[in-house]
Amino acid sequence: MSARFWPLFWTQFLGALNDNFLKNALVVMITYKSLSVAGLDAPAIVALAGGIFILPFFLFSMMAGQIADRYEKSRLVRYIKWWELVITVVAAGGFYFHAVALLLIALFMMGTHSTFFGPIKYSAIPELVDEARLVTANAYVEAATFLAILLGTIGGGLIIAMKGGEVYIGLAINFCALLGLVSAYRLPPLREGGANYSIKLNPFTAMPGMVRLLRSPPQLYQAVRMISWFWFFGAAVLSLLPPYCKDFLYVDETVVTAFLAMFTLGIGLGSMLCGFLSSKRVKSRLVGWGALGMVVFLFDLSANRPQIPASTTLMTLSSFLGASYGLHMLLDFLFMSIAGGVFILPLYTLLQQQSERSSRSRVIAANNVFNAVFMVLSSLLVMLGHGLGLSYPNMFAALAVVFLVPAFQNWSL
Repeated sequence: MSARFWPLFWTQFLGALNDNFLKNALVVMITYKSLSVAGLDAPAIVALAGGIFILPFFLFSMMAGQIADRYEKSRLVRYIKWWELVITVVAAGGFYFHAVALLLIALFMMGTHSTFFGPIKYSAIPELVDEARLVTANAYVEAATFLAILLGTIGGGLIIAMKGGEVYIGLAINFCALLGLVSAYRLPPLREGGANYSIKLNPFTAMPGMVRLLRSPPQLYQAVRMISWFWFFGAAVLSLLPPYCKDFLYVDETVVTAFLAMFTLGIGLGSMLCGFLSSKRVKSRLVGWGALGMVVFLFDLSANRPQIPASTTLMTLSSFLGASYGLHMLLDFLFMSIAGGVFILPLYTLLQQQSERSSRSRVIAANNVFNAVFMVLSSLLVMLGHGLGLSYPNMFAALAVVFLVPAFQNWSL
């Protein structure tokens, strides 16, 4: 892999790590210290936090794509990483003083940071590696991103739970931000997009032009639609996972963490497997096989319905693995996620290959908006399932049925 690629790799890895340090430490602190703000209790604040983080993707993705296509990207990355350092200083104060409102502001700012960095990350990779290495480079980035999510999710919860954790988490996020800034300054200069246009600040007026970019060639729109289906699927599964574990399997937080580890590890392994199978070119057939694998293993998970008596004592991870069904369920989740990695990697690579260099960042930004919309729709579907009184296995089965739509489409990418 070209030496030009690694500064971007480490910059995005540290950024994703910091995102999840901040998010999970905030959720754990609010939940276990029963903090409140504006009359909201802890569960309501946790739900609000998820919306606050994703809101910038709706508000600023269009602007982020336009800016990334117009100006030199390595300079933009450095500005963004300076912005991240400001955010972590604010967040450290919020953790230290248990200032929930300040932490929610920092979370919104961190979501904004990710919104502006995303289009640059994916549009810069084709400029840092040659065509033959593009699939492999994307596999590295996807695997590292999900590893960062895993480490940040687990690490943020563990650090904030320590005695004096509010201080330690502040130090950790600022240290990561500084490392990311150092890495950003090692990024080589990248060509400007060459686009000359007035940047539209209103996302609603900018969106029609972005959508038109996806219509030519038509493979772009199909790839964006499939990526959005993936995030629909993933967001729904992950939102169902904690209550499924607690209220259906009667297991504690260690088992939830194990399932999350299977998910992130599986996506990373699937991405690397897809890179190996693809060699030097995208094989769109892998998308269909990945989708089918996700459906099959989620169906198998939903069909595993052990009769577990309700108990006030939740099973630990060791007890869960000792049960006849425990390892089977974890492996279902792992292989479902491996299939997800195989599904998603060719689609991101196609976005890069099929889009023009001068508009690539705007295409990525439009994709991010579609992804956010589908994730919101998935949360509404989960709420509908709860409202209809569906059991958790039945909701997993229904989700697998819904995902048959992309699984059996004609992959003419």
